[in-house]
Amino acid sequence: MKKLMFFSLAIFAISAIFAASLFARQNPFELPEDMSDRNSTIALLPQQLEEEKIELPLTSRILRGISVTHQEDDGTIATINRRVDRLVDPRALLRVDQPNAEKLPRKSGVFLPVEPLENIERVKFFTAGDVMKIRTKDVLERSFFLPRPGRITLDFNSSVPLKPQSTPLIGGFFTAIDITFHDSFYRVVVTLDAYYPYTIERVSDGYLLGLN
Repeated sequence: MKKLMFFSLAIFAISAIFAASLFARQNPFELPEDMSDRNSTIALLPQQLEEEKIELPLTSRILRGISVTHQEDDGTIATINRRVDRLVDPRALLRVDQPNAEKLPRKSGVFLPVEPLENIERVKFFTAGDVMKIRTKDVLERSFFLPRPGRITLDFNSSVPLKPQSTPLIGGFFTAIDITFHDSFYRVVVTLDAYYPYTIERVSDGYLLGLN
């Protein structure tokens, strides 16, 4: 029983690290209450699982069970418990992977402007497959993910008023862009056609938002 508890706790701890790394805030699916916090880190969804290795104690002989904690689309945390009851070699690592998982590579191509938003001089949007380029001199202060539907929210530092705008995007990974202005920043909400891990990369003339 002690060994079962150890294995369950070990895998639970690893899963907890994965869940914690999803977002910097305690509840990633709520808007920040204090938008004056200018030191918030940019939150990123994790990369796709490739392989994780778990080292067993040398005294291990039988793997009694495995407990896997995962996060659902709506943020709910759930646990799957699987009884194993198999002999194990403690000198060999346990591996967690998804060999048949569909890979989501970043697609390359020519960036095309988002035409309905072209008249905004200080921030412009371009898309190429699953990459969106945001051309702006303003600084991205924070980003976070919201579900139902999947949305990536980006806040840019600016005290210059910006007219609210919204436009749908057809036939791609990105389905809409909404822009709203708040006292010291403007918010860009990018709606997705599904849930994807994402990365944000600073480039010379703005930012690249890539879906993985």
